[in-house]
Amino acid sequence: MTDNALGLPNTLTLRCTPALLGGQKVYLRIFAKAERDAWYNLIGDDNKSLPYSTAVTYLKFKTGGYVYLDKYLEYLVSLEPISDDTLRHVFTCIIGYGAGLSTDQAVLLEPPPLAQAVAATPQQTVEMTRFLTPREGRQPKCPNWMYVAVPWVISKMLAEEPFTLYDLLPIITKVPAKEKDGSPKLDEHGEQVYKNRTSGWKANPNRRTVTYVPDSRGGLLAWDHPFGRKYNLRDDGTAVNTASEAQYAMSRISVAMKTQPNIADPVILLDAHVTRIHSNMRFAKSSYVYQGGDGLPVLHTELVRNGTVRQVNQRALELLARDAMNLEVLDELARRAADEQAVIDRAEADDVFASFITPEPGITRPLLPKNDNFAVGTGPGTLHLRLLAEHVKKVLGKKAAWVHYDVEPMTFEGRPTDKQKMSPQERALRVEAGELLHSIGFPPSTDISASVRAQGFEQLRIVCLWYRHSTRLRMINALSIAFPESKGLNADPQQGDEIHLAEDIHVVFRNAERLLSHGADIDRELEWKGIADDFAKAEPSVLVGAWCETEIPELKRQPGETAVQFALRAERYDGKFQVRRLLATKGIVSQFTKGLQPGTFGRASSEISPPKSGKDHAAYMALLDLNRSLGIIDQRLARAIGKDRRADDARNLVYVGIHVRRQAKTADGKNTKRVIVATALFPSADPDGVWTMKAWTPQIGQWVPYRQAITTFHASDFALHVDGKGKTEKQRWAEAAEDVEAALASLVSDEMEPGTEYVITLDGHSCRRMWTGLHNENQSYQATDIADPRTWLPGHGKGRGAPRRKPAGVIRMNINAEEVPQLIPVVTDVVAEDEKEDIDFTSTKLHRARVDFGNPFWVLFNVPRNYQAKGGSLGSKITRWDADPGKAGDEDERETNELKSPWWAMTATEIYPVAIADGIDSTMLARTIARLCHQTIAWADRSRYPVPLHAAKQLDLDHPQYRRSAPPEELNQTEDDAQ
Repeated sequence: MTDNALGLPNTLTLRCTPALLGGQKVYLRIFAKAERDAWYNLIGDDNKSLPYSTAVTYLKFKTGGYVYLDKYLEYLVSLEPISDDTLRHVFTCIIGYGAGLSTDQAVLLEPPPLAQAVAATPQQTVEMTRFLTPREGRQPKCPNWMYVAVPWVISKMLAEEPFTLYDLLPIITKVPAKEKDGSPKLDEHGEQVYKNRTSGWKANPNRRTVTYVPDSRGGLLAWDHPFGRKYNLRDDGTAVNTASEAQYAMSRISVAMKTQPNIADPVILLDAHVTRIHSNMRFAKSSYVYQGGDGLPVLHTELVRNGTVRQVNQRALELLARDAMNLEVLDELARRAADEQAVIDRAEADDVFASFITPEPGITRPLLPKNDNFAVGTGPGTLHLRLLAEHVKKVLGKKAAWVHYDVEPMTFEGRPTDKQKMSPQERALRVEAGELLHSIGFPPSTDISASVRAQGFEQLRIVCLWYRHSTRLRMINALSIAFPESKGLNADPQQGDEIHLAEDIHVVFRNAERLLSHGADIDRELEWKGIADDFAKAEPSVLVGAWCETEIPELKRQPGETAVQFALRAERYDGKFQVRRLLATKGIVSQFTKGLQPGTFGRASSEISPPKSGKDHAAYMALLDLNRSLGIIDQRLARAIGKDRRADDARNLVYVGIHVRRQAKTADGKNTKRVIVATALFPSADPDGVWTMKAWTPQIGQWVPYRQAITTFHASDFALHVDGKGKTEKQRWAEAAEDVEAALASLVSDEMEPGTEYVITLDGHSCRRMWTGLHNENQSYQATDIADPRTWLPGHGKGRGAPRRKPAGVIRMNINAEEVPQLIPVVTDVVAEDEKEDIDFTSTKLHRARVDFGNPFWVLFNVPRNYQAKGGSLGSKITRWDADPGKAGDEDERETNELKSPWWAMTATEIYPVAIADGIDSTMLARTIARLCHQTIAWADRSRYPVPLHAAKQLDLDHPQYRRSAPPEELNQTEDDAQ
């Protein structure tokens, strides 16, 4: 049966309606300001985690797990009542611990005022449906605790019935075989030869079930059904060491309550993950603890640092032990802590690194931090998502009201990076003739020259700095593909020789080992003087870019060295960042390529040899990124925009990207760095004209060409956000928004032609603290309806520093995996009519949400780049429980390790036109932004952000100081999954 016949939606997005929750009640305490202030005084300015961790861990174990205490003591919510004595007891002990008392002393302490006040706060019994009452043209205002408690309820419902599993079987049809020239293939008797072809897929009737149990975070775990080499058995499988054989993972389903723009109900976002289990608790960040049956959830508890290792909060365990709480669990935690400490002690005595073997699945299961080398890969696979949709439909039935998305009627312009369309016969003939069928997407040299001239230069010179001959050969091979008309690369380019690549485009090769090497004692200015002439310093008419070799430094933390000290030493030692800073001070943009592959598990590093022609993607991407850094924009953007039926309207707009990131505090903890970068993409009114891009940062204070912004920005440190007067985080974010207003005012007055309109794209997740008009709950309001002094939206400020005209549109982007819908793969038993060999299980089209009021929003679904490259398509036919651990041997006998391969689900980009000026079509804007995601400046595939926003973010990510201070949210990874 087709998915439509099954009644499945196209995303895992449920409406949170009163019917869904029924009469579910929670127990709630709302604390007064006096208690919050007293709690703040207890945890201090640095938000000490130990008091909070003690309270949360104790309450979870004591009350069964469905409990949440707000970190700032705003509220306490639970599914079971919590006695006043329990609260008084734990807060008394926490305050006693802060005074230096032991547990034996703290339990005898006279309850202090804070403990008395917390216990005296009335406990309310609240029915959650009262907050879900629909309002005409507006979303219901749900309190923060609802977003915590609702997932508990949904996960309990979904755990009531077993989860059904099946794999997909191919539908095989017979089709006539053909020769390479396209003629019918005949046997020796002159009869037509037929071949088998997979023309569709169907569900395997042999089904089985697994049981999920709820966890205290509001998700579900297949606790009793792990997968790993011990469970995914194969008699002739690859032999591995004991540590790898013991590694295992579990399936997890996440349940999150969020809001979406102009949807009358809050929504429930569902997704599937792979939770990999760590071999030890000492170096994990959190752990699951099984409490047993009787409807109790598996506890998810953060592990607190004790010296150099982590463990379950010992203070909380001591209190629980005195209360005689589940001694089996407490004994297991104590035993495991002792065993792991013994391993660490022996390793320290032998002066070796502590090594652990994952124990058999037990009561406690610590979560593995991100690690690519593990026996079980990340990602659940797309079939699992379909099974999840079927499970939700089976369990919730008519109570499940879905948010629906319709495909936007549009087509994307073909990209230079798309696989060339040709028949299998033609492909075979062209490969046999030695033709290179790459899909790298290098721009034509004529487009590069036109862009160089549009920036005011007459020539482009690329300087290749290398120190391994293999890297030099890789650079030559990449340039020969990018500039096939060049003849000079066929010979052996000599040091300093200027090689002609195309009209007005040249390259110079230079061995610069000393300049590029790692080390804090290298006089790089001196090394620069020896090669400065290669960069045409005295020729202002020449645009210069440097392509450099590098490698990952092997630098270890010294005894007694703090993390900050190590990071500063690494920055001074790393040649890549030193060279990038040096070149930036000379006004030269740079791009780096690794020449050495680091070794793992004791193996030595290895030199990266030149791959086959057309296969060195790292080198190709580096060359394309160098083009982007140089501000080179070829005709692909113009072609992408020109595909739309309202292309003329799209070309009359300037596209602004605003990137904002909160940097880590300085070493003294007093100042915060807020990185602000804005870019402006200027289309050409002439369909055949050249597009240009400029950028702005507070350090520069004006709009300059993109390449100039890069060098100026990278030549200095990240600036401290200390110029304003605000003291609170809210005030500081408001000041950051004022910087953006200044940038937009300068753009309108100094850079744009009269009558030209501009639109703004920004990440709504990173910018939501700057502009209240970005919030979903405020979409049915106007700026005058909200009592907030902050600017409503970028470009909407008032006063002398505001832009002279508002933007024609503000488009909010969102790629946060926890806030965007997950696509359900389409599976059908309808046989394909053409001769397509691969059945597509994905949809990369633009989808429009069916909103209840106001402006619509769109979601662009994406296939991750390595979806096919690393085995991601495996998860479209089977689940992890059926993954094959593979077989080693000769190349003709080797079989894929499906268990270890990463299985990727679709990613999504939300495109929401928040504010649109009169006369501007929001659908045209959404389609244009989608096209600017689909077609990038310098990337082989689709980007999560449109071109101007992507370019703004990349300017920040390439900064020499970025690596040592990259925040976890930028890595787009969780400790459970790398999706």
